[in-house]
Amino acid sequence: MVIIFDLGRVIVSWDPASIVSAVRGQAGAALLAQQLFSHQDWLDVDRGTLSLQTMARQAEVRTGLSYAENLAILQAVPPSLLPDPAMLDLLAELHSAGHRLYALSNMGHGSIDWLEQHHTFWRFFSGKVVSARVRMMKPESDIYRYLLTSFDLQAQECLFIDDSVDNVSAAQALGMEGFVFTNAADCRHHLTLLNHLPTPDHMP
Repeated sequence: MVIIFDLGRVIVSWDPASIVSAVRGQAGAALLAQQLFSHQDWLDVDRGTLSLQTMARQAEVRTGLSYAENLAILQAVPPSLLPDPAMLDLLAELHSAGHRLYALSNMGHGSIDWLEQHHTFWRFFSGKVVSARVRMMKPESDIYRYLLTSFDLQAQECLFIDDSVDNVSAAQALGMEGFVFTNAADCRHHLTLLNHLPTPDHMP
C-alpha cells in the first residue's frame, strides 16, 4: 500500500501562536499569529514565490512590528516543527510492514530545508513533494497529479492522510482513499481498521 502523509500538524508540530509567544511573549500572540500566518503572504511563502525577507517587510504595516521583529518570528518557524514521537513510531511500523510512504506538504523552503537537515525520519519515506519546490499547493489538483506522476503511483493504490478536510477531499476526487488526521492514536486506529496495521490481538 502507498500511504501519503501531510507534514505540518501530522508528522511535525505546527502552532503559530506558540511560535509568536516564544519570540515575543504571550500578549497579543494569537492576533499577531493570525496577521502573519493567515495572510496571503504566508501562502506565497509556502508556494515558493515570496521570500521571508519580503514578507517581513510587507507585514510591517499590518502587524505594527519592524522588519527585524517580523523576520525574527518567521525565522523561528523551522526549528518549531518538532516531530511527534508517536507518529515516528507509526511511520517505523508502516515502513517495516512494507508500505511505501510519501510526504505531500504545503511548506516553504526554509522549513523543509531545516527538517531535512535536522531530522532522520526521512529514511521511512520513498519520496516527497513540497509546495515551495514545485510552486503548486494543496488542495490544487496539479500537486497531487505531480506526486503521482513523479513516483509512478496509481491513485487507487494510495491512501492520503492530512489534517485539512479540503486537502483530503481533493485527493479523494482524484481516486485516492483518504481520511482527516486528528492525532496519532486516531490515525493508528484508522490504519488498523483499513487493515494496514495488525490489530493488537495479532501483534507478534
